[in-house]
Amino acid sequence: MTPHLENLVITCPLSPEKLAEVKTHFKHVHHVPPGSGVVSKEIAREADVWFSNFLGIPDNLVYEDVKRTKVVQLTSAGVNKALESPALKSEKARKHIAICSASGIHVLSIPQWIIAQTVNLYQHLYLQAFNLRTEQKWIKEVPQLPQGTNGRSLYGKTAGLLGYGHIARETARLLRAFNVNIIAANSSGERSDDDGYIIPGTGDKDGSFPTGYYSTKDAESFNSFLSQTDILIASLPSTPQTANMLKAEHLALLKDGAIFINVGRGDLVKSEVLLEALKHNLSGAALDVTDPEPLPDNHPLYTHPLVTITPHTSSGVEGYFEVGADLLLANVKRIREGGKPINRIDPVKGY
Repeated sequence: MTPHLENLVITCPLSPEKLAEVKTHFKHVHHVPPGSGVVSKEIAREADVWFSNFLGIPDNLVYEDVKRTKVVQLTSAGVNKALESPALKSEKARKHIAICSASGIHVLSIPQWIIAQTVNLYQHLYLQAFNLRTEQKWIKEVPQLPQGTNGRSLYGKTAGLLGYGHIARETARLLRAFNVNIIAANSSGERSDDDGYIIPGTGDKDGSFPTGYYSTKDAESFNSFLSQTDILIASLPSTPQTANMLKAEHLALLKDGAIFINVGRGDLVKSEVLLEALKHNLSGAALDVTDPEPLPDNHPLYTHPLVTITPHTSSGVEGYFEVGADLLLANVKRIREGGKPINRIDPVKGY
């Protein structure tokens, strides 16, 4: 029987305009944004749908409080924190409730961060700005780099996209404007269509942008991928398979002068491994995620002259939760019509 999905609980921020729009699609809507109090058990027991941040259902609730719930729509692509929430930890909860990621909405933010950081590292903009600000002098050369190397062109370079989901596909589309060659590595080593949530005008639905696909499960294939790469861009989730996937021998295979960008999860590569690679063939790194995270005070990555770091904020642009609400409404519409949920995650795989 097709669920009615009448009652919605929202636990993330939402503009008054978007909240008013969302309310037209449900019989009852309870908006309990961060800092406004807790969701009572009475409200939770009537909820059919949750629209929540990366933490999932609030920790004061357990599965017995949300047995009516059919859908949890997250505003994050990562789901590991939500799966740890008491209400969603049990096998019964995960079987009964469709936990859906927000994969697809980040194409309006994270890929642009990647492009900005790629140009930043290639043109050494962060070093030039730092030198002029601290010295307050008209310094044309970058003392931290060999003389005459104030910048490089992206033209003709090869970007290796480690993971080829929504974020990577939109990044590939944007990089092609610079005449950058695209290759991709995933678990299968094969092209696939994007059958998830796609914002019009973004991405690479049929997976045709990469000139080659490589498998992370085949050592020879993965090594070939790395050896061709000038710009390594990682957007992988955190799973047992991806934790510490990149080791010193992998980074050593990258082209001399390669850069590394990580917007997935920090546990992909240990900080010590990354710091060592920056002494050799890596010419720079841009990190929105780190190992560990948060990065401890006074960690050497903070002050490394070849590294830029943001505190896991690449997705948080203006209107982020409103775009997430569009996905929520699209998902609820599909489920009400008898379709399969968009972005329903596999709790075993973790994505």
